[in-house]
Amino acid sequence: MHRPPVWYLKKVELFATMSDEEINEIVQKINHGEYPNHHILYTPQEQVEDMYILKEGEVIIYQTTPEGKKVLLDILKPGSIFGNIGFTTGEKHYAETTQRSFICTLPENFMVQLLRKKPEVALRALRLLSKRIAEYESQVKFLSMLGAQERILSAVRLFSEKEERSILPPILRIPTKMTHEKLANATGLTRETVTKQLLKLEQEGLIEARNKHIRLTPKGKEAVAVLV
Repeated sequence: MHRPPVWYLKKVELFATMSDEEINEIVQKINHGEYPNHHILYTPQEQVEDMYILKEGEVIIYQTTPEGKKVLLDILKPGSIFGNIGFTTGEKHYAETTQRSFICTLPENFMVQLLRKKPEVALRALRLLSKRIAEYESQVKFLSMLGAQERILSAVRLFSEKEERSILPPILRIPTKMTHEKLANATGLTRETVTKQLLKLEQEGLIEARNKHIRLTPKGKEAVAVLV
């Protein structure tokens, strides 16, 4: 059961402190869309002008290497913003749904007017962007410095943290299906290496894997905490 647009916007960190009147003004400018699984929202070749707000579902942000391998940059959960405002790091990327998703968009000209009129919203946008950049820098660090098992444990922790940030109540959340391919794209490892290491991690009691849903055990959480 979908909630009214106002409910979603009030849950989005960027708009959390705005009045009902201001939220309703934004609602009037929103375009709503429903997208199937594996729908490409935009590519590096496209000029992204709108701001996207993920209401329900899941979106991955990634780049590709010259050899065609995906490099996973982010997994977005309900409440995430991306596109022109939410992911302006200067890097071109793909945005693709990995679940049936409900997404609304705000045109660039309206967002520019809003940010000029509401400096506190512009400041919050900068803080969100800074937080996201810090996460990517941390991701680059673990890709370059950690071994295979540590990379996988760090990726599982990151995916779990993303799920906890969802604006939806826990009972309505759809967990990320953590396929071997998705973990390979997130860690820079091959699928074969991921498969072997997952078996070892499960045997060592660091993870639990059921129906493509992987969770850290208490022992696994302790191991990851040392890496942070």
